[in-house]
Amino acid sequence: MNIFLVEDSTAIRRLLVRRLDAMPGMRVVGEAAGERQALALIQWTQPDVVLLDLSLASGSGLNLVGKLRLAGYAGRIAVLTAQDAAAYRRACIDVGADAFYDKASGLETLFDDLAMLAATRPAELEAPPTTQLRDGLTGLFNEVSLHERLDQAARAATRDGVDLAVYVLRLAGLAELPPHIADALAQQVANRLREFSGDADIVARSAADQFAVVLTRLEHAEQAARRARELAALLGETFRYGGRDYVLGIEIGMALFPADAVAPRALLTLAEATAFGAL
Repeated sequence: MNIFLVEDSTAIRRLLVRRLDAMPGMRVVGEAAGERQALALIQWTQPDVVLLDLSLASGSGLNLVGKLRLAGYAGRIAVLTAQDAAAYRRACIDVGADAFYDKASGLETLFDDLAMLAATRPAELEAPPTTQLRDGLTGLFNEVSLHERLDQAARAATRDGVDLAVYVLRLAGLAELPPHIADALAQQVANRLREFSGDADIVARSAADQFAVVLTRLEHAEQAARRARELAALLGETFRYGGRDYVLGIEIGMALFPADAVAPRALLTLAEATAFGAL
């Protein structure tokens, strides 16, 4: 069951992610601290459940509930807040919330209700096990390995008190090229990304025209922005194959751990949505 968290407190999001990750069938696919970003990302991911607070870094959780319903979101919306229940419960239900929980006393009830909801859903078929951890063309990590490695990197970053930067890179125009040219350019992209990254960083090819880079030890947020500009410049340089020059359009999305999200899938969701122009 896919869950999206809308909460401006990193500490509370971390607590919720830890609990949800320990529950069978639960997966946090996105996080947001403000109304506008949450609305865009929820429309992008279409989660089964949205769990939100009323007090956000920007905007209002109450407004968000109404906007989600007006936009056609049909999943379950649960409000988890420290706001006075008597004053806000009816207002939340009236605009489309399905449930209301008090942060001080309702956490266990929330988790029990989510477990019951997951038990009523049809069992999802698990993907068959695979030993393929590398992209066959470039030798980079594939999407399965990316998720596993990012999860490990997030745990290590939490332990060591450092930040991560996750970049998703979309190469516009690559898919329109003849296959042999697209493959040759993808290999050149992979080589440039290897040179850009350190030994402890993660480089992956998650789709034919989509790559990801995870920088695992950041000192400050400004460093992440500078490295994003370096990535854009690196991939914006001309590629050459068969005596011809090729220039690819580059779209880059970035997410920071733990500032933007603490769940690994949520980091990738934010970076990917940014790269594809959903934000």
